[in-house]
Amino acid sequence: MIHYLLAFFSSLFAGGINAVAGGGTLISFPTLIELGLSSKISNTTNTVALWTGSLLGAIGYKSYFKNALPTIRKLFVPSLIGGVLGGFLLLYTPQKTFNFIVPFLILFAAILFSFGPKISRFTSRIKARYIFLIQLITAVYGGYFGAGMGIVMLGSITAIGIDDIHVANTVKNTLAFLINLSAAILFSLYGKVEWHYATIMMFGFAAGGILSSLISQKIDRVYIRMFINIVGYTLAIYYFVKVYIL
Repeated sequence: MIHYLLAFFSSLFAGGINAVAGGGTLISFPTLIELGLSSKISNTTNTVALWTGSLLGAIGYKSYFKNALPTIRKLFVPSLIGGVLGGFLLLYTPQKTFNFIVPFLILFAAILFSFGPKISRFTSRIKARYIFLIQLITAVYGGYFGAGMGIVMLGSITAIGIDDIHVANTVKNTLAFLINLSAAILFSLYGKVEWHYATIMMFGFAAGGILSSLISQKIDRVYIRMFINIVGYTLAIYYFVKVYIL
C-alpha cells in the first residue's frame, strides 16, 4: 500500500511542478525505480501516466487553440512519428544498456532545465525550414525519455514566428500530449507498462496539474526551478554512483 501512496504523491508533486515550471519527470521517474521497477518499465509507466497531465496542460490553453492550430498542423506529423520512433528505440534498448544510460539521461534533463532560457533562445534562431527536423528529433527524445523536451520545443516554436507565449505554450502542450500519447500507446501494445502504478499516477499527474493552476500565482517560479535543479543534479550524481561505482 505504501508503494502506491508514494507513486501517487510523487506524480501529484511532479504534475504540479510540470504545470508551473516543468521538470516533473525528474521526480516521478526515479521514484518508480526506487519502488523496485526496472529502469525501462519505470520509464514506460511514467510516460503512460504523463498523458493526463499533458492533456490537461493543452486544455488549459484552449482559448488560444485557434491561433495555435496552424503551427500544430505543421508539426503534428513529426511529433507522432518521433514519439513512436523514440518508443521503439526504448523498447529495443537492452535493459542493461538502459541502466547505464539512465544517469546520463537524468543529467541531460537537468542541464536542459538549468539552461532552459538560453537553449530556447538558441533554438529560436534556427531557420524555420529546419524546424520539422528539430521537432522530429525532439519527439524521438520525448518518446525515449522526454524530460525537458518542452524547453527545446518552445525555442523552435518561436523560430517559426510565434511571439505570443500563450500561443507558444498551447502548441508545446498539444505536441507534448501527442508525443506522450503515441509512445504510451506503443508501450501499452507491447505490454511494457506496470498498470497498477500507471493508473494511480494518471490521477496524481492530473490532480497535481489542477492544484498547481490554483496556487501557482502564489509561488515564485524561481524557487521551484532552483529546487528542481538541486533534485536533478543530486539524482544524476546518485545514479552515477549507483550504476558505475557501487
